[in-house]
Amino acid sequence: MADCSLLIVCSDDYALGGHNSILSARHGQWIRAIKPELMHSPKYQLHTAAQIQEIEARAMQPIQHRGMGIDSYTLMQRAGRSAFEQMLQSWPDARAVSVICGKGNNAGDGYIVACLAHQLGLQVQLIAVNSPELLQGDARTAYEDFVAVGGAVEPADQPIKHDLVVDALLGTGFRPPLRDSHSEIIQRINESAAAVLALDLPSGVDPNTGAVAGAHGAVRASMTVTFVGRKIGLYTGAGKGFVGDLHVADLGITDLSNHTPGQATLLTWQHQLLPALPLNTYKHQRGKVVIVGGDHGMGGAVLMAAEAALRCGAGLVSVVSRPEHRSALLARVPEVMFVDAESAALPDTLNAADFIVIGPGLGRDPWGAELFATVAATAAAKLIDADGLYWLAKADDMPASDLFITPHGGEAAKLLSVGVPAVEADRLESALQLARNYECNVVLKGPGSVVVTENGIQICGHGGPGMATAGMGDVLTGICAGLMAPLYAGNKSRQGREQFAQAIALHSASADLVAETLGPLSVMATDVISILPSLLSGRERLDD
Repeated sequence: MADCSLLIVCSDDYALGGHNSILSARHGQWIRAIKPELMHSPKYQLHTAAQIQEIEARAMQPIQHRGMGIDSYTLMQRAGRSAFEQMLQSWPDARAVSVICGKGNNAGDGYIVACLAHQLGLQVQLIAVNSPELLQGDARTAYEDFVAVGGAVEPADQPIKHDLVVDALLGTGFRPPLRDSHSEIIQRINESAAAVLALDLPSGVDPNTGAVAGAHGAVRASMTVTFVGRKIGLYTGAGKGFVGDLHVADLGITDLSNHTPGQATLLTWQHQLLPALPLNTYKHQRGKVVIVGGDHGMGGAVLMAAEAALRCGAGLVSVVSRPEHRSALLARVPEVMFVDAESAALPDTLNAADFIVIGPGLGRDPWGAELFATVAATAAAKLIDADGLYWLAKADDMPASDLFITPHGGEAAKLLSVGVPAVEADRLESALQLARNYECNVVLKGPGSVVVTENGIQICGHGGPGMATAGMGDVLTGICAGLMAPLYAGNKSRQGREQFAQAIALHSASADLVAETLGPLSVMATDVISILPSLLSGRERLDD
């Protein structure tokens, strides 16, 4: 970047409020089995703001009290320095710094970055949203250090001068809504042509939920350096789209953060978690999948689900659909068996299934309603998606069996009888509520898909805008069926839920690989099916 400049935006942190644990007993008896243990390495823990605050407080305890004896200003200095070093690495041509500060700890981080930039010889413009006279504690010390090296402060109405912004406006204490003064400066940042480095998280993103209020409700960062540990709000919901490239600076307190269970864990595709196929395996041991759907004009949905199920390990796949779809299905995937939904063979087909998928292309007419009722009465493990979720919302009850549902925000809103904004305001809470209400395993699809099973809460670390295309959900249902059906074969094992989260990760990771090759605008659902073997076989590996 020629003559690259730097703007650091800082303001006051909001007081940290008490965030009730979303794993509390109020979510009902079904959730009682969810454990806080990690699914993966401790580095995949996702924390609330209160948990991060607790880790920091423990780090500041004396060593004799099992702390690390680190004083709070040292932690602030480490945060500022880690962000500054990342800034220099990412924008090595930076020549000027503009700093906008308020009165909280996030502002203190910004003052330290400004001080370091001034000492290195960069131009430093410092704009204070709040008067420096309001600063207290470590933030006050950081401000005084900046002034001591010759730094000057400008009022909040000054224009943003430079083409690189470091956002330290709001920290982990922020909760919506924005104050008018913050909203105004955030809009100015977003409307500028500047690249943006956010300190800890983009200002305006709720650290616990990822919620953002409006188009200019948060700073749209090019890069975020987050401190101590990973905040949930950086990985799910609207907030994920404001983060840019993400870097984690643990500030030297990994021993404590690694032993503090997070609210959730980051879900990634792990090829090594796939069960091995014994040498004497035969097709019935790999599971019999039945996919039900495909009303008039929607045969492609069951076709894609069936192909994905076979690619992911199912031994036998049958499709129950309209007879008009038979030819297209057998031409595309001749390995699939076809059953007319009106056939007398339907009950036997369903009763023989190890795993049933209902919903792709099912429709909302009486034909779909009747099929849903028939499938709901079976004892097999089942996954409900798409129009199946429409009928689930109308159902009085579901027979006891392993149940998996895969709603997006709109479908979840109907299932919970709330508006979509209420779902997106707290995606973890919404997913847990679905799990409780329907006594099932859930993935709430969307940016940072939230997976809830009895094994815990996970947020998918893969996926992007290229997945927003027709048929993507149908492919997901097939992937889930293909990975889980072998575990339900024969003895109706309940281990299938262990592969549910991995199916979500595989789907999103495959879409990411396709997007890398074709670009996000060109991704189609069938492209995702084509890349599945590379990830399933371990030939294609993801960056860790």
